[in-house]
Amino acid sequence: MLSGLCTRGKLVIDTGAVKALKKENRSLLAAGVNQVEGNFQRGDIVNIYDVEGVRVGCGISNYSSADLATILGVHSGEIATLLGYDYGSEVVHRNNLVVL
Repeated sequence: MLSGLCTRGKLVIDTGAVKALKKENRSLLAAGVNQVEGNFQRGDIVNIYDVEGVRVGCGISNYSSADLATILGVHSGEIATLLGYDYGSEVVHRNNLVVL
């Protein structure tokens, strides 16, 4: 994952999400995602950056780029309503995440 050879997209996350990932060892939730770049599917590896462009980590996305464009910044409880389905409350689960 860390080599970047297989990454398919990029997520830009807010400062609260950076803190949750780095200091609290939490998963990445849709509420913390500010921007989605690239075209990727569920299960693809994405790079994760803070708002200043610093790479925070990478992980396996539970949602496609099209899904994330819809649920960007929303509370996890709203995902099923917006998409009609959900793959869990996490965009990237902690178990599928490497934090730098």
